Amino acid sequence: MAHVVEERCHLCRRCLAQRVCRIRAIMRIDEDETPVVDVHRCRGCLLCATECPYDAIVSV
Repeated sequence: MAHVVEERCHLCRRCLAQRVCRIRAIMRIDEDETPVVDVHRCRGCLLCATECPYDAIVSV
């Protein structure tokens, strides 16, 4: 399962982690807020974690 660490997230305009998630488990409701991972959708592949340049996504 993936989790976004709020302190590390830089609120990128184009979140690379969100773009690579094929099942769209990473959601962003507002541009000023940190993206969240939908635990019901996430399958734990962690491809998103490898794409985030700030290591803001970790495995839980």
